[in-house]
Amino acid sequence: MKKLIISLCVLFPNIAFSQASVDLINARQQAFVHIENQSEQVEDMLDEDTPNWNEIESVSHELYKHSQLLSTAFPEGSQDGSKAKEAVWGKPEKFNQLMQEMDSGFVQLYQASLKQDKEAAKTGLEQAQDTCNACHRSYRSRF
Repeated sequence: MKKLIISLCVLFPNIAFSQASVDLINARQQAFVHIENQSEQVEDMLDEDTPNWNEIESVSHELYKHSQLLSTAFPEGSQDGSKAKEAVWGKPEKFNQLMQEMDSGFVQLYQASLKQDKEAAKTGLEQAQDTCNACHRSYRSRF
């Protein structure tokens, strides 16, 4: 069986790479879906008179983890089948800067949740959401 797998990989090297690309694209898409949903969830929680800081802390930590995953989820060669524009890989400087800004916003949100600082949490979330919108305009084929 092992020899068969090795032979298939030698004869059809793109099959394994293709599946890896599909898996990476799916992971990116899921992270973005979670970010969208969880950002809305935190926004609603921050609008409450008495926010549930334990829940905000938990969700903001998840947002941070998704953001961290995305910072390494666009390696060269992962564009086939992606909804992202070619500029993500062709001219990655601005894209990487926007990803860092999003991450910074989620870090600020998480740190503010630990301190139960509503205004700082809103500022961090707003920074991350603004970055999402800017990135979509420039780097996503469908918005």
